[in-house]
Parts: sequence; structure tokens; C-alpha cells
Amino acid sequence: MSEASTDLLGKNYFQTREELAGAIEALKAMGKESGIDPGRLALLENLMANLEDPFLFVVVGEVNAGKSTLLNALFGEDFCESDVVPTTERIGFFKYGEEAHDFEFSKDIVEIFRPNAFLRDFNIVDTPGTNSIESEHQQITEQFLPMADLALFVFSVTNPWGATTWDFLDRIHHQWKKKIVFILQQCDLRTEEEVAAILEHLQKTAHHRFGQHFPTFAISAKQAFLAKTSKSGNDELAAASQIQGLEQYISGVVDSSEPRLVKLVHAWRAACYVLGEVKDQLGAAAEIIRADNELLSELKPASEVQQKRTLKKCEPLFEAFDQSFMAAGLQAEPILDAELRIISALVPKKKAAEEIEGLIFATTMKAVHRSVGAGANAIQEDVQHLWERVSQEMRDAFKLELSVGEGGDPNWEESHARIGEGVATATQQALRELHLKDKLARLFMQRSKMIWGFIFTAILSILAGVILSMLQINPWNAVAFGAAGGCFALGAVTGASSVRKIRGYYMGVLKKHRSMVAQKQRDAFIRGTSKFYEDFVDLFNPLRSVCQKHRDKYEPQLKVIRETEKSLAQLEKILAPVEKALSAKRKG
Repeated sequence: MSEASTDLLGKNYFQTREELAGAIEALKAMGKESGIDPGRLALLENLMANLEDPFLFVVVGEVNAGKSTLLNALFGEDFCESDVVPTTERIGFFKYGEEAHDFEFSKDIVEIFRPNAFLRDFNIVDTPGTNSIESEHQQITEQFLPMADLALFVFSVTNPWGATTWDFLDRIHHQWKKKIVFILQQCDLRTEEEVAAILEHLQKTAHHRFGQHFPTFAISAKQAFLAKTSKSGNDELAAASQIQGLEQYISGVVDSSEPRLVKLVHAWRAACYVLGEVKDQLGAAAEIIRADNELLSELKPASEVQQKRTLKKCEPLFEAFDQSFMAAGLQAEPILDAELRIISALVPKKKAAEEIEGLIFATTMKAVHRSVGAGANAIQEDVQHLWERVSQEMRDAFKLELSVGEGGDPNWEESHARIGEGVATATQQALRELHLKDKLARLFMQRSKMIWGFIFTAILSILAGVILSMLQINPWNAVAFGAAGGCFALGAVTGASSVRKIRGYYMGVLKKHRSMVAQKQRDAFIRGTSKFYEDFVDLFNPLRSVCQKHRDKYEPQLKVIRETEKSLAQLEKILAPVEKALSAKRKG
């Protein structure tokens, strides 16, 4: 069947059936996975199978009335033989088959299987001409008619007066009252006025014999077939054939078939019931996923919020880091002061600079260990409180006891120790960048050499003055003694200046590295805190892994459920009014 014909002949019905079939197939698969009663699923499958029963059309008319051509035109494909010579000698029962073949059902009936898509939904009974039907043919034809959804009575425009067709119609009309359509075929062989007159005759005859009018259509099946089978189509031929009215009527018959609509409604109701059972079966899984989305997904953000609060609470600790370094530098000042005395300058200690740096290092590290320990304790306390709150929520949501250590609480020792180790390492690295020892040692040595230079010069000047006095060389002896005094005075001034220089350098180094040391300590503490909270979040990885497995298993099913539920809700808009109308009709 051409796509256009498929769309026209029962579009609404077949579209509804297709959507319902898709929903039922999805429900069958989900039902098996979720443990729904197999009997319930079998019933659902049977209801759907009933909907697959093709519509049955029976075509009746005299020889050469154009029955086969009509079928070819309706379905846009040459599957019935048609010629000017009578060819339909036996009853042809057209059915769908993957491959074309004929089956001799009996001497009077041949089942004709063709791979035409329309035959999936429409079975066709093409009968011999009423004026050539043998008694056996007549009986068999009459056996098909009670099952028919529609009986197409074809009259040739060249001879619409044949009594055999009217006599046959008289029998089936009164006995089965099937849906009957009159089709005046081959209208292209007559003028419009002649066609109109023949149509009037058919309607008057029907009313006279049966007391009613039948739907009547005047068409040219030949023109319709040519229009549908031409590559580019032919709108003029299609319009001239006037087949559209017949197609629309047939489509209406298909769409309004009460037995099929009842089946649709029953299958839809059964599908809705099974959907409810599937949703109930998967309710626990849906709740787990919901709880996971609400709780586990918020776990990291909650941890980050608490972490910010913890760090804010630790601001005094960061100030302590800053103060501890300067305090260490001040504690080392007595060693510096001792080394800056004259006596120390005359006999400098080689390890004085090393002692100063070592004291700063040791004092700072001692203060860091003390402060970091308190800070780590505060972090652990906050994390423990967060754990207790979240684990309680987990118990409430998942009915799951999260036991990860003795007493059901995590072991925070490693996370706690990591903070102290991180800050200690960062402090050590920062202190090594001072390079205070080497520079101070050089300054101490330079000062010592300078002072000894002045002392030696003064001594030499005194010796010169003594010798000159003994030789009574005046006034040079006085000059020599004066030079000695000048050397002492200059040495004293220069020595005081070197003390200020060394002190200035020392304090400059402390101030310069103060913020750097404190920043590295702060950064290390923050990293340790972040890792502590990451360790907290990681505690839930096993549960998260379980939930992920649940999601991997159930989310596809839940997605199918949502899609199926949406599909059935859309079908409700169509079938609920139908169900209501059918119920009202039965009551009436």
C-alpha cells in the first residue's frame, strides 16, 4: 500500500493501535523484570493480539464490474488481476505473506499471500461475478459475509441493472445487515449527466427494495490507480477518479468500528492496570533513587558549607601562625645581642648564626604543632557532628546503618594527622627559604674583622707614640697618641653602626618572610581541612556505588514507565470518550 493510502484508510485507528501496542510491549518487558504475574502479562498479550486481526472487506459484483480494478486502486498496487476478460473464477482470499505464494484451500477458494503492507491490516475477499456464481461459490461467499467489516457492492456504469447482484444483496441485507457500500465503477465511460442518472436509479432501487439508502460512490478505479502508481502522481487524474470520497468513508468505517474500539478500550484499561502494578513493584527502587538524589547529591555541597564555617572558626589560628614566627624571632634576639657585644665581636662564635636560625626554627615548629593540634581537633569535631547528622538522615532515608568503625563512627586519626604533617612540612619549607644562618655569619665576620682592624691600628699608633717619646721626637709622639685615640673613637662609632646594620637586616628578614611563612601555613591548613572533608564525603562512596547500581538498573525502567505513562495518558484523551460513548450506547 502506498503511504498515502495507509494514512487515509483508518489513520486514526491504526495510529491509536500502534501507540497502544508500543506501550503494551514496553509493559510486557518491564512486567517480566519486575515480577508481574505471568498470567496478567499473557492476558495483555492476547488483548493486543486480538487488535492485530485484519479488517475483512468482501467485494461483490457481476462479471466485469471492475471489482479487481477497484481493489488495485484503493490500495495503490496491482495485486488483483484485472482485464477485459473475466478472470475471477474462484474466491480469492488475499492475506499478508512475507513471500508471494498461493495456497489452494479448496477447489473454490484460493488463499493469495502477498508481501503488501496493507494486507497486514486488511484482508480482501474477491468474489466471482454474481451472474456466474455457482451454488457452491454462493454458499462460501455467504460464509465470508457475516465476518466482513464492510461489503463493497460494485456496479458497472455500463450495466448497473443486473438482477443477480440485487438478488444477492437482498439475501445478505436482510440476514446479516452488514455495512454495505454501493460503488458505481468505470464512471469515466459515461458523461456526468449519465452518471448522475444512474446514481439516482441505484438509490431509488435500494429504497424501493430495502426501504433505505446505502452510501453510494461513483468512481473511476482505472483513473485512481493510474494517479497513485505514476511516479510523479497525477492530481488531475486523482480528482477525476472521485475516489477520495470512498476512501474517506472506508477510513471512517475503520476508525469507528465498534468491535475494534471495544478491544482498544479493553487493552488500554488492562495496560493501565499493569502499569500500576509495575509502578508499585518499582516503587522501592524509585524511592531509593529519590532519596539518593535528595541526600547524596547534596552531600558534597553540605560538606563545602560546613568546611567554610570551620575555616572561619579557625581564623584565630591563622593569626597565631603569623605571631608564632615573629615571636620565635624575638626569642632569638638575646643570642643576636650577645653576639653583637664587643667581646663577642673580638672572639666571634662560629655557630652563633646557626643557633639563631635553629632557635627560630624550633620555636616556630613548636608553636605550629601546638596550634595545629588544636585546629585539627576543631575540624574533627565539626566533621564528626556532620557525620552524625548525615548518618542519621541516611538511616531514616535508606533504613541503612552506616557502620565504618568501632562504635559505628569513622576513624579520623589519619585525616587529623595529615593536617599537622601538612602544616609542619609547609612551615619547614618556608623557614628554609630564610637563609638567615649564612648571611648572619658573614655579617658577624665582617664586623669582627673591622673592629680588629681598628684595634690593631690603634695599638700600632700607641707603640709609635711610645717609641717617639723615648726618642724625644716631638710633636710626632703626640700625633701618634692622638691617632690611636682616633682609631678607638672611630672603631666605636663604626661598631655601633654595624650593630644597627645587623639588627636592621635581622628584623628586615623576619618582616619580609613573616607573611610568606604565615600564608604557606594557612594554605597547608586549608588543604588539610579540604582533604579532611573529602575523606568524610568518600565514606559514602560504597553507598553511592550501591545507589549507582540501583540507578543503572532501575532508571532505564523508570524512564520507560514515565514514557509509557505519558503515552497511556495521551491515549486516555482518545479512548476515554470512546469508552463513555460505548457505555452510554449499551445502557440506551
